[in-house]
Amino acid sequence: MRSHFTRRQLFQVGNVSIAGYFLDSVFRPVNVSAKAKVRPRGNADFCIFVNLSGGASHVDTFDIKEHRWTPPDFDIRTVKPGLRLPSGLFPKLTAGIDRLAIVRSMKAWENEHIRAQFYLQVAHSPSPSRLKEMPSIGSVIASEFQTRRREMDYLPPFVAMNFTSGAFKVIGEGCLDSGNAPLSLETDAGFDFVIAPEEQARFRRRWEVLKQLERSGPDAGRYQEEFQAHYRGAHAMMVSPDIRKVLTLDADDRRRYGSSQVGDACALARNLVGAGAGTRFIMVSHKGWDTHVDIYGKNAQYKLAHELDNALSALLDDLESAKLLGRTLVCCTGEFGRTPGELTVNKGRDHFKDAFTGLFAGAGVQGGRAIGTTDDLGTRITDPGWHRKRPVYFEDVAATIYSALGIDWTKSITQTPSGRVFEYIENQSGTEFFEPDEISELFGA
Repeated sequence: MRSHFTRRQLFQVGNVSIAGYFLDSVFRPVNVSAKAKVRPRGNADFCIFVNLSGGASHVDTFDIKEHRWTPPDFDIRTVKPGLRLPSGLFPKLTAGIDRLAIVRSMKAWENEHIRAQFYLQVAHSPSPSRLKEMPSIGSVIASEFQTRRREMDYLPPFVAMNFTSGAFKVIGEGCLDSGNAPLSLETDAGFDFVIAPEEQARFRRRWEVLKQLERSGPDAGRYQEEFQAHYRGAHAMMVSPDIRKVLTLDADDRRRYGSSQVGDACALARNLVGAGAGTRFIMVSHKGWDTHVDIYGKNAQYKLAHELDNALSALLDDLESAKLLGRTLVCCTGEFGRTPGELTVNKGRDHFKDAFTGLFAGAGVQGGRAIGTTDDLGTRITDPGWHRKRPVYFEDVAATIYSALGIDWTKSITQTPSGRVFEYIENQSGTEFFEPDEISELFGA
């Protein structure tokens, strides 16, 4: 970690909305209205979403199918009546299955990474003319929680970890104010904004100089004020005496979480939730699940499974020990599944949108069971397993997240750059109409 923090770095930190302007008033107000009467559960204060970037093979993980190509060391066992899992890949999650509900009837609308990741993060079909105005689920949540922020909250409401550019970038605030953009962290890079104790005096001097420079500069109106608000938000987090504890992991923590990038991110997610200082939605990217080649090689399925097993099980353990699991909805899925049946000529599996799997825990989720079933190969959904009697789409996952956090998912933003209403969740995918809903069966309802 570098110990010297320059004015340029401070600007960069602010400009990516490290805290946005979340302590200030709204610069670009939007009109929000609801179209229907729903009763959000409101049983969660936080949501952690582990994004299996690239799309995990459902038939090799939590909707395991046993055929001649299945490696014997997957060690598939019946862990509950009618529920078989590869304990050789996920020994810890299998042992803690009573905390996990598995949805095996998920279906994606898209079969290409960039479009499918957009759908996963926004719960909307990607429209070229509206890409930059549609906010992600995390940004909508940040906006909804603005009025509940306290003066002592120093963390941004939306944090994203280990997203890169291109297909697996994090989607931001769209038409919402920039204070609802994600704080984007790369756990391998260290955090320049955690100021070393010996640099605190230097930082304070530079902060005062920066304020003087800004006061003496030209008045650029709202945009200048927004930049200054970025500075103030970043400064609030950087000077907090607790920020070092939140964004620092000791050797034991890293080991328990698996000493991996996703493990570090999950441990930091635990810290962000435990701090209770303003962060509400955390999206963690677990990279590498795009297993087109040599899926059963030691650096593919096995490595990824063991990383996820260590990271997710430790996260659930710690949230439970801290009595935070009941207040935190934990979701884990990728943008689609992988082709079932025989491996391809490259000994891998390609993109597959017609069936895949998601994991859910916390916030009243009743674990130890699977919702929905697929056929013997995992090629099609045979029983959706929930009240809508159709596949579970990302719109339904979004509705479930919103509901758990007490947000009316029928709301719309009527003031957008294009003039077209942005509905939190639409009832059309671009190919068909349907009625989005929360997955109430997760909670036993």
